Amino acid sequence: MKKITLPLVFFLLCSCSLPSLTRSPLDFLAFLRFFTGPQFTGHSIGGVVSGLLPGTSVTVTNNQESVTVSSDGNFIFPTKLSSGQSYDVSFVTNGVGLICSIANSQGVVQSSNITNVSITCGLGSNFYEVGVNVSGLSGTITVQNNAVDTLNISTTGLTKFTTLVPTGNNYAVTITSQPVGTICSFDDPNLSVGTIVAANVTIFITCVTGYLVGGNIHPNPSADLGTSLIGRKSFLRTRVGSYPTNAGGGGAVTGGAVATAGPTAARFNGPATIITDGNFIYVADSVNAVIRKIDKSNGTTTILAGGNSGGGTVCPGTVTTNCQDGVGTAAQFNGLVGLTTNGNNLFVLESSGRRIRKVNLATSVVSTLAGSGSAASADNVSGILASFNNPSSITIFNGSLYVVDRGNCTIRVINPNTTAVSTIAGGATLCSFADDTTGTNARFVSPITAIGLGGYLYITDLAGVGGHKIRRLSLSGTNAVDTIAGDGVQASTDGIGTAAQFNDPHGLTTDGTNLFISEWSGHKIRHLNLSTSKVTTLVGSSSGYSDNTGGMGLLNFPGYLLSDGLNIYISDSGNHSIRYLEPSELLRYTFDGNSNDSIGTNHGLVTGAPTPTMDENGLASGAYEFHGSPEVIQSTSNITPQISDNLTVSAWVYPAGNAGSQFLFYNGMGGSNGYGVIFDGATRKLSISLGAVASSGNTTMSLPLNQWSHVVLTRSYPNWKIYINGKADPLAFSTNPNPPANTFKAGDAGNGFYFKGKVSDLRFFNGGLDNDEIQKLAVQIPSGLVTYYPFNGNAKDYGSAGNHLNISGAITTNDRSGHPSGAYYFNGASYMQKLSPSGLPTGNSPRTVCAWFNTSNSAGQYIVGFGTMAASSGNGLVITSTVTGMFGTTDDVTIFHEGFMNQWMHLCGVYDSSTVYIYENGVLRTSMNKSWTTAVSPNLEVGRLINGAANFSGDLDEIRIYDRVLSLSEIRTLSGHYPTQVSSWNQTPASSSLKFYLMPEAASFGPGACSGGANCVGVVDDRSGNGLHVSQGTGAQQPIFNSTGINGSKSLRFVDTVGTFLTRACTPELNTAANTIFAVYNDMNVAGSDGIFHNGTSGKLLYLPDSAGNQLALFDLQLNSIRMVTNGNYSSINEFVLMALDYDGTSGNIFKGGSVVASTSFGAPAYSCSGGQLDIGRYYWGSGAPASDGDYLDGFMGDLIYFDQVLSTGDRHIVECYLSNKYSLPLSHSCP
Repeated sequence: MKKITLPLVFFLLCSCSLPSLTRSPLDFLAFLRFFTGPQFTGHSIGGVVSGLLPGTSVTVTNNQESVTVSSDGNFIFPTKLSSGQSYDVSFVTNGVGLICSIANSQGVVQSSNITNVSITCGLGSNFYEVGVNVSGLSGTITVQNNAVDTLNISTTGLTKFTTLVPTGNNYAVTITSQPVGTICSFDDPNLSVGTIVAANVTIFITCVTGYLVGGNIHPNPSADLGTSLIGRKSFLRTRVGSYPTNAGGGGAVTGGAVATAGPTAARFNGPATIITDGNFIYVADSVNAVIRKIDKSNGTTTILAGGNSGGGTVCPGTVTTNCQDGVGTAAQFNGLVGLTTNGNNLFVLESSGRRIRKVNLATSVVSTLAGSGSAASADNVSGILASFNNPSSITIFNGSLYVVDRGNCTIRVINPNTTAVSTIAGGATLCSFADDTTGTNARFVSPITAIGLGGYLYITDLAGVGGHKIRRLSLSGTNAVDTIAGDGVQASTDGIGTAAQFNDPHGLTTDGTNLFISEWSGHKIRHLNLSTSKVTTLVGSSSGYSDNTGGMGLLNFPGYLLSDGLNIYISDSGNHSIRYLEPSELLRYTFDGNSNDSIGTNHGLVTGAPTPTMDENGLASGAYEFHGSPEVIQSTSNITPQISDNLTVSAWVYPAGNAGSQFLFYNGMGGSNGYGVIFDGATRKLSISLGAVASSGNTTMSLPLNQWSHVVLTRSYPNWKIYINGKADPLAFSTNPNPPANTFKAGDAGNGFYFKGKVSDLRFFNGGLDNDEIQKLAVQIPSGLVTYYPFNGNAKDYGSAGNHLNISGAITTNDRSGHPSGAYYFNGASYMQKLSPSGLPTGNSPRTVCAWFNTSNSAGQYIVGFGTMAASSGNGLVITSTVTGMFGTTDDVTIFHEGFMNQWMHLCGVYDSSTVYIYENGVLRTSMNKSWTTAVSPNLEVGRLINGAANFSGDLDEIRIYDRVLSLSEIRTLSGHYPTQVSSWNQTPASSSLKFYLMPEAASFGPGACSGGANCVGVVDDRSGNGLHVSQGTGAQQPIFNSTGINGSKSLRFVDTVGTFLTRACTPELNTAANTIFAVYNDMNVAGSDGIFHNGTSGKLLYLPDSAGNQLALFDLQLNSIRMVTNGNYSSINEFVLMALDYDGTSGNIFKGGSVVASTSFGAPAYSCSGGQLDIGRYYWGSGAPASDGDYLDGFMGDLIYFDQVLSTGDRHIVECYLSNKYSLPLSHSCP
């Protein structure tokens, strides 16, 4: 009976016209109870489901009402039934492979709930599980089956996909993500895809820590090993195999593979590819036909696989010669050459066997992955049916295997899971050179090795016409191929991109940033910066075997390379050893405001008070100045390892003079052990000290004073060498020292021989650097230096561009310091040229172009030039007899000035994109706004204009081209000091303080009647710009030009016995009351009142009076009285003197070598030019015959400089420092 609601009751009452309520309310309630009796609840229908599989469910239905059950447990239908009603429960399964049965599904409800409907499920026949077993996992890995079923796995062990796969259906498991710094891969890639047969499938995945870089396992995704190996130079060391004799071994020796051997006992025979899983290095020991395993921690070498020891099975394929699959040494390889790894497996390339094999690193099981063994070029979806032709390299990259199929001149790709092989670049057997936007249209000459990085494969193209290049293959789109380095010429030249050259580029590896390349026939290891395309040689030169640095480290047919992210390893095929590179530099004191070791922690400890000063690059506080007193900077600890066989020590030094032995640097303890370099303050020459053992003789070359010079001590056992400014001195020395047992020192050896001067950028290297590496260290102001020609016996470019010049007619000559073969002489027809130069400034880009020149030709001539001859499209330096400047091709900027013939001059042109500045000898001479648009240069010319005209005549040295604007301090660091740098000098001679400037280089001389009849000086030009030239027309009284008279520098020899002097009319400009006068001379006869400078019979006289010993006096002939005189002797006989004298009109000072000499002043002068003449080299009395008509100088005279005012101390120091440098005369003060 259904319930009747209360509103219906009220409706019935009303419709029956019930009488009004007059009975008890309880009776009414009893009436209501009759209509609202007990409510119906019914009985539920339910049961239980058991045996469900993961990812499955059942849907149960009763009377069109359904419930879905997704896990084992009870279920209940929402609608209840009343007693006597029937139920009939059915089900359907949801999910693959689930089979269920039902019990107690029908019945009639009685008086209780139905709870016994039972559905029992299980795995159906012909459905199977796919699972993955993961080991080595830290983090979460995501895998998929058939791209739809996903597992996120965070624990090791077995995990199953939820979806079952029926027999005959395919499965394809992929790894879609893995933790950063973890590499997960299939133990057997072939089993990651397949078809379900009649069993569950378990796929094994192994995870290792690291990053897959270039087919090797690295600790980081990328590194920049090249910066350190280039900046700190590269030391080549043997790790495993036969060691070179200079490392205690017996040289290159082959040998068989033994089960276990230490690093010096292990032997290889033609080692080929080397790779690493991070802990071990694996070597394709090709002739021994085994894969060797080297423990990186100790060098212990074992055999991983190969050797055909028995128990193997013949490989699948068409040609199976010498091919056995199996476990470890049971396997056999045929022409073992290539290796790559994902940290779980090695993938092995056989050249002769023409196969790709796989070795599991955990089990050493060897199997065949691809290749039929036939020499052909067939692609195939089944790797075993594909064919190769003497392949040479294999690498894994982005999940694929890339094979250099050398015999086919193609690049092939293998899917390691499906084994499918396809060709992506090159044409089978079409071996030639062609870049193309479509890979299969490109051609390779003889490809040898490939490495993946970024979106590209980089390939070495070994030899033949069009080879000797580094190619790049895009792995996207149409697989375009281009060339990034090498010009096809078989040579070994550093440079930018295709301006570089290779000599059979062979092996290739990457640190994740740049490339490292071995040269098979060049016996070198090169570095290719992928950002700049710059190619740099790291080690190697001629073939040989030596552990050493740079070009002194010798290789013999280096083959394949390996980077583990920490070091670069080399398979030195001809030396049958495994080598590696490490930074050579062990210590560097740049002294940039402190004494710290800038590449390590062996910081310098300062004793005494050396002062920070400007360095060789114009950097304030970039060097330390030592004062010849107890001052030293020494390392905190001894240099390790203890090195005395192959080594290099380099430093920039700025000697100030002082007699006696002075140590520039020393490793060990002077007088006891170690080695160092001594500077002899008297001769300015260097020698090698070995403490208590021995000392060498002196160098032939000497160091200029108060000028930065680069000094290197090097030893390549057993020979020691000293280099000055990149040039080797002839000094020969081969004695062994006592090994250094004390700290490394600058400014002393620890035994009290203190240096006076400046030291900067002091470095210690393990290994003896070669000539080129030493020259690179000797580059002053290297920042932004595109092209630099030091001209030390060659025309190599030691800037960044590598624009090496071809020499046509120019020959070596002495440089401005007198060092032989330190500059080049051009005869007016000779020149140097580089076709298709790289890196030079173009457009209106900023630049600085500098050079040292010395010419005797008055014609217009060009020092250096580039660009084209179109208006404003060329650039370089130009001079005539009275003009210097920077040309812009019909748009030049030049300045007219005093002469400079036969004088070394420093010229710089600077362009800041809008204004040109001309600097001569460190002084800004002119500036002008220009809108230059320099063209890309087809040729770079030195010694002539870019069109081949206006050849230079004279000497050139140190030509520099920068891609930036140099500062004034940088330019002056290059030029050194010069008198026009004083603050009171200006372009206009009339208003400038510089009034008179004689120098020996301004002399005109030749044969005549002078003493000796040669080099008779007739005229000396005034280089102040005032035209106050002096001369001597009487042959017998002409001074004699001497090219080495004052400490090896040019001078004029005055002889008192014949009365030599130079003269002109009395010059009022040189009779000023105030003045500063400089002179360099010596007095070879102190008996007479030798005149130096005499201007008029009533004018100014500077002389050496004979009545009071060898004093120096400034005399007023008008008042016939001394204005200033030294209180005692000023100089001794034959002593070369750097004299300075200033007088302000009432008093003054006399200086010798920068020091004040006691003197007395006597008030204001009254000089005049009422009569007489200006005489240089005599004090003229006016009666008698020469040489009895005056007191004549008997000695040599160098520069004589007159300023018409008292110079400031700083300005006086500039001139004194210039003269000190030019004439090698020490000063008491520092030079700015």
